Amino acid sequence: MGNGVKPGFNLADGRGYMLDRSYAAAGRLNYQFFLWRDTFGFNIHPSIPLAEHHVKIADVATGTSIWLTHVAREHPTAELYGFDISLAQAPPKQWLPANVTLETWNVFHDVPESLLERFDVVHVRLLCLVVESSDPRPILRNLKRLLKPGGYLQWDELNFPDSCVKTADPSTQTPALHELLDTIRSQGRTFWALRLAEIATDEGFEDATLYHYDDKRDLAKANNESCFLVMEEFASRLMSDNLEEESSSLNKQIQAAYQESLEDGFLFYPKVVCVARKPDVNGTANNPGGLKPVPKSPFYKRDIGPRLKPAIVNVYQTWCGLTDDSLQTRLHNIRDRAWAQAPYPCIGQWMFLLPSITVFPAYPSLLARAKDGATVLDLGCCFGQDLRLLASEGVSTEAMYATDLVAGLWELGFELFSDRDRMKAKFIPADILDSKSELDQLNGQMDIILACQFLHLFDWKKQATAMRKIVEFSRLGTVVIGYQRARTEALKVPMGWGEMYIHDLQTFREIWRQIEREMGTKWDVEASLVDLKEWGMEEEDTVWMDQPPMGVNFVITRLE
Repeated sequence: MGNGVKPGFNLADGRGYMLDRSYAAAGRLNYQFFLWRDTFGFNIHPSIPLAEHHVKIADVATGTSIWLTHVAREHPTAELYGFDISLAQAPPKQWLPANVTLETWNVFHDVPESLLERFDVVHVRLLCLVVESSDPRPILRNLKRLLKPGGYLQWDELNFPDSCVKTADPSTQTPALHELLDTIRSQGRTFWALRLAEIATDEGFEDATLYHYDDKRDLAKANNESCFLVMEEFASRLMSDNLEEESSSLNKQIQAAYQESLEDGFLFYPKVVCVARKPDVNGTANNPGGLKPVPKSPFYKRDIGPRLKPAIVNVYQTWCGLTDDSLQTRLHNIRDRAWAQAPYPCIGQWMFLLPSITVFPAYPSLLARAKDGATVLDLGCCFGQDLRLLASEGVSTEAMYATDLVAGLWELGFELFSDRDRMKAKFIPADILDSKSELDQLNGQMDIILACQFLHLFDWKKQATAMRKIVEFSRLGTVVIGYQRARTEALKVPMGWGEMYIHDLQTFREIWRQIEREMGTKWDVEASLVDLKEWGMEEEDTVWMDQPPMGVNFVITRLE
């Protein structure tokens, strides 16, 4: 190739937007949106606290505006604005949702005075090709100017350093896919994405956090084909810029890689989301009009107090290497960010610090079984703290599974425990009440199921639905272990998220017998009422509960 230049993304420097604006490119962008939405499970990151009304959101480099139109459905009272150097790929303004406005603006140009400090949230995605010389700072500075004091930035990007080639059959050879991957990596041109949080902090943002996401294997082919479409557009633009040799070489790489994909070899591109907050005028983040302040709530306890027991401190020291001082700081940071996503008592009252099942008489035998390779599923896992309890005692995380409705909590767990490279549990974001979900892949495979402070969140009917799913996960010998609120007499309790059915021992056993009959299985149900102090809770944590506050500890084993 002329001058030995490779057909990588370095060729985009100084050339502006190096993809097409054709109908095919617009279709590819829309297709890509749904793939990313499937990977993330959200449009606006759940760590960003939005109020119900008056929030102003900007989407920069909006393209086809499909992200905006979907956010408009989720937040019909928000004011939404899309900006791009060209609006040729966007719908006619007459057909946009009533709360969406589009304007032309180049993110590299000065921010118009009318847009300065106007938005509560600014979103941007996939600017890897237009970032010049691996330096996103000029863009970050302009995005920061758009934000109100205390507003949030969300930047979604590809994780090129951790991209790789995977095959369904380990014996499949993929030299062409690896060559194309090397071209896409472009000698590290786009590796800045993994430093976005650090760079944002340097640019004056606060609480900058980088969240990591992996694509699902069942969509590997779809994501792989989307990548080929991007590279074909890039090759076409190279040809338009009279880089014929580079364009021809890249097209040959794409076709060779495509042939290998027919043999079930695929490019995998993890994704990252950087969330950062602009300080207020006094240098600390406030709560602008469109964002939720931390509410006064009986569930929210500002200080940890005596809730952090020595046994749990030992877990953090053993598994994470955290000292007492650094642990306290990290716990406060993670807890408050989690509260913005999921304002539940278990988070606000530091219940994720409870010693959990480690105080159960059955724990030693369960631990031994887990060390022998038993599969473990954590329902309503929150940060995955109970799985880390097991891991700190030597249980391999390879056979662990976790699920929660709020995927952002699992991501915060990696930060809390500093173990993204060691925690190999498979996380499945899902609703256990959904009759068709990715949780179905676990049916008949789980040996130990953790249900800690989980089932009591629902009314009787929904608890029964969740229990049926638990039975589907189980096999002969499966142990379901956990604890939840209880009473001496059962009671229905209305909460902000719906009705809770708080069992007594009789109704707890009764609902399990109901599930036994419906599912044709037999279970040994061991359950006991306990004072919540036995869980490690403080008296002030229970004043909002119906009195006397009690819990039920249970170990339930499948016999047939």
